[in-house]
Amino acid sequence: MILAVDIGNTNVCIAGLDGHHVRFTTRMVTRAHCTTDEYTAELKFLLSRLRVTAEDFEGAIVCSVVPRLTRPLADACRRLTGYEPLFVSSSLDTGLTFGVDAPERVGQDRLADAAAAAALYSLPCMTVDLGTATTYNVISAQREFLGGFIVPGVQTSLRAISAGTAQLPPIAPQAPDHLIGRNTVECLNNGAMFGTAAMLDGLAARVEEDLGQPLTVVATGGLAPYIMPCCRRGILYDGDLLFKGLSLLFEKNH
Repeated sequence: MILAVDIGNTNVCIAGLDGHHVRFTTRMVTRAHCTTDEYTAELKFLLSRLRVTAEDFEGAIVCSVVPRLTRPLADACRRLTGYEPLFVSSSLDTGLTFGVDAPERVGQDRLADAAAAAALYSLPCMTVDLGTATTYNVISAQREFLGGFIVPGVQTSLRAISAGTAQLPPIAPQAPDHLIGRNTVECLNNGAMFGTAAMLDGLAARVEEDLGQPLTVVATGGLAPYIMPCCRRGILYDGDLLFKGLSLLFEKNH
């Protein structure tokens, strides 16, 4: 089994990968100033609750969008498993070619999502990862990473509008049961949810028009199951897309 660590802006997500099968997932809050010792202890605690031991692992891979935490968590993985982790980068064999200006600056999470989509879904494909930021990746029929779009995430947008206004309350997004908001909370929630869905539909339609081919759209991230029913086009859901990408990258580059 491979230990996979995805360091995000809000959470650090951990998974055990057995081939393309995700054996377990768990997470901890991203904290900017944790040391290697602290992360090692927390990883051991989380894995012990899952009855997973260091001997169960035969490698590790790290994906990070928080550079200052990459080394402390990578060192924690090495201490825990005894293996130096593989780091995600565009220089790895991803199964993709790149049509962007600076492949080395593409987010590691986006690389993992794109690698999984190119290997597992019909192309051309657009992935949508609904996290702290909402990231879109477009992969051509020739497995070329064409780029995409980055916009504020649903919760990020809601926090920003609440912080920047005097009368709009903070809310947690949830699945709406009707379209038009009838009070302030519903207006905020429905605007965020249906607005994100309309953006997803609209961008997919424009990409499809630009490529001149039918487009497969794959959504991932915690809010995806709530956004997808608000969309007008068919969207595939893959909650483990990133970890499947990490598994593929490890297999290709270990």
